[in-house]
Amino acid sequence: MILALGAMLWHGPWSLSVLTVGIATLALAVGAHRHSWERLVLVFIWQVVLIMALYALRYGVQRLPDGALVAYRLILLVLPGVLLMKTTHHGDMARLLVRILPAKVGFVLSTCVFFFPTLWSVTVQTYESQVLRGARILPRELINPVNMGTLVRVICLPAIVTSLALAKDIALAAHCRWYGLHPARTVWPGPNTTNTNGEPRA
Repeated sequence: MILALGAMLWHGPWSLSVLTVGIATLALAVGAHRHSWERLVLVFIWQVVLIMALYALRYGVQRLPDGALVAYRLILLVLPGVLLMKTTHHGDMARLLVRILPAKVGFVLSTCVFFFPTLWSVTVQTYESQVLRGARILPRELINPVNMGTLVRVICLPAIVTSLALAKDIALAAHCRWYGLHPARTVWPGPNTTNTNGEPRA
């Protein structure tokens, strides 16, 4: 969190060097080398190329170094969160959020963390299926701004619909388990699985 905030707010002369060393140290500490990073590297390369192309179109070739710095700072902004997601089990993060946050806030955030890999997997499968069908959404094809509309139509909109459907199912499951019936934090199974009215506890 501190490293991500530093990448966003600290723009001093040594900021990029210090943040790079900090994120590299974090990556070594959490064992990032034991995970696969090929897909993410391709995403970062596409991001750098896109930003530099936009800078060249808007400001000219002489501003390409500025575009590279902006792209690199965005990578530093995203990397701490990616390292956390890749190296920490989502169940551990969910339990931590529930412990340190108010009950409902912790439930919402932990649920988001828990189901994010599912949503991401569905989005990746949708992307690969659309590529096989001939959609022009490969990284090299997205350099052409005309293809951005295709990306939004065949990837972004289905991802939004899927996330809304998943959120509805989660809310229904929580409602069926009497979540929110009691103002205090509840656990299941508790010492008594029924309340005074004979109804299931939350």
